[in-house]
Amino acid sequence: FGVGSTRPVRFGIALPCGMENKENARPAYIIREDTDSDSGDGPVLYRDDDDEESRLAAKIARKDSLALKLALRPNRQELIARNIIHEESENERMENKEAIGARLIRRLSMRPTQEELEERNILKKQSAAEEKKMKEEKKRMLLRKLSFRPTVEELKEKKIIRFNDYIESSEMEVHEDSRHLTRFHRP
Repeated sequence: FGVGSTRPVRFGIALPCGMENKENARPAYIIREDTDSDSGDGPVLYRDDDDEESRLAAKIARKDSLALKLALRPNRQELIARNIIHEESENERMENKEAIGARLIRRLSMRPTQEELEERNILKKQSAAEEKKMKEEKKRMLLRKLSFRPTVEELKEKKIIRFNDYIESSEMEVHEDSRHLTRFHRP
């Protein structure tokens, strides 16, 4: 077995049967299986000649791994102690279900009705097609109103607005070095 080998290595773990603390147990011994003798071939992707022995060995290995997992499984009392399983009788379970049902019914009774939601404009009374039709009518009406609106030139001619009312003009600050070149600023 070389250091740079790429062969898969299988480990098997055997546990003593009468062990109480299965979760934190250390294995009694480790079996190392290294069945491939073709170290230079690389990984085998497909084999035609699976013989009966290798299939039987794989089946036993699967059963062993399942038995190991079942052996490590905590018992019912441990699950109850860790609050994974709740220990309650059938009557207690039914009482809990009824209490939860009563709370849900109370919450549903406090929920607003369809009429209340429509009054508050939360729920729409109209269908999607009716809403689309209403939006198009409103858009058409607003465009019509906008087409009758006077332009800025018309408002200027009627002397309703002046030039300064609709155009903001601000003068840029003059740089200190170029102040002597301007007419409105003294040097």
